[in-house]
Amino acid sequence: MIENKIELELLPKAPPAAPPAPMPPAPRAPVLKPAVAAPSEQAGPMATGLLAKLHEQRLEFTGTGSEYFRIWVVNALLTLATLGVYSAWAKRRKASWFARHTLLAGDGFDFHGDPRRILIGRVLALALLVCYGHAFEWSKGAGFAMLAVLYAFGPMLFAGAQRFKLGNTSWRGVRFGFQASAATVYASCLPLLVAWTVVSVGAGMGLGPIVIGIAGLAVGLLFPLAHGWLKRFQHRHARYGALEFDFELPVRKFYGLYLTLVGVGLLGGFVAGVIAAVAIGALKAVFGAQASLVAMFAPLATMGVLWVIGWPIYIARLQKLIWDNTRLAGGIEFAYQLPAFSLFKTVMGHGLLTVLTLGLYWPFLAVRIAKLRIEGMTVLSDEPLDALVVRAARRRGPGAVGDGVADAFGLDIGW
Repeated sequence: MIENKIELELLPKAPPAAPPAPMPPAPRAPVLKPAVAAPSEQAGPMATGLLAKLHEQRLEFTGTGSEYFRIWVVNALLTLATLGVYSAWAKRRKASWFARHTLLAGDGFDFHGDPRRILIGRVLALALLVCYGHAFEWSKGAGFAMLAVLYAFGPMLFAGAQRFKLGNTSWRGVRFGFQASAATVYASCLPLLVAWTVVSVGAGMGLGPIVIGIAGLAVGLLFPLAHGWLKRFQHRHARYGALEFDFELPVRKFYGLYLTLVGVGLLGGFVAGVIAAVAIGALKAVFGAQASLVAMFAPLATMGVLWVIGWPIYIARLQKLIWDNTRLAGGIEFAYQLPAFSLFKTVMGHGLLTVLTLGLYWPFLAVRIAKLRIEGMTVLSDEPLDALVVRAARRRGPGAVGDGVADAFGLDIGW
């Protein structure tokens, strides 16, 4: 942001030469002289680079952990009491709470999803998940038939989940939306879907270890490319009313992100291995053979250390990579800055409290993470957001089935 600032400095005028009279003259009033701000003062925090806009609005999150704790407890108890039926209403209540406590220019977002449609979607998703999980146990033919169904309908279900999520989210009375052609949906979603199924059901398909290893290596090499395609698909086809989003970033940039993640993983694995070796050695010296039982948990502890170290760095870099390259028609851009170390401290400190309280501290951890992630976003515009006039777009189908399937299969990777 570039601002024109004029500051006033008080500069006393030099006194004239003393007259022969014994009394000194009265002091003259100071002269007001305009001073131009230094270049570092002229530029706002987003003016260092391509994102130089006249107006900045940082998102705010006003929710508290104690307030969300009450919602979380009620949702959990009612979901258990109804054998999961209330989970659809719990999702609506949770999404509405987080949306309404997310403010942009003083106005909150809102979520309007119909719990009944969410419930129908979840029932169908559960049936699909059961069939998918046991298809290869029944027969190879049933397994391959289930894969064919998943490939035929999976991309459209994922697009339906995006349409449901955005189409039921609004700001200032105008809803977001999502619209893409069938060809674009399949071209963008199938690569990641194939990668996911190869890894998850490779053994069930009767593939040998060598084939699974080669397939896993190919998936690992191509996964960043597939992830980039998917993110470009999500952002290029999103809408706010009649305004279209755009996403300009070569998908090869995602390889840099994953190379960084691999480096962090190797370093974290080394650190975790050293800690585990020292701990097991100390336990053997104290408890003898009983320490072997503790050694069984070493791989799990290593994975936990890797997640605590790697996840904050991954999230911070991924969100910055995506949002710094996302645009919205009308001269609106986005800037994202999430300090990975702040997220790491939150996960470490409040994550430990969550473990010690057997999960009861989870709502407080969720709120702190949401606050960090939401307030890392800044909206940049040429004109004030109050002057933005947006026409409502034509609404599409609800897509609640796709939303339920995406949740069940773990395909909902955010936006």
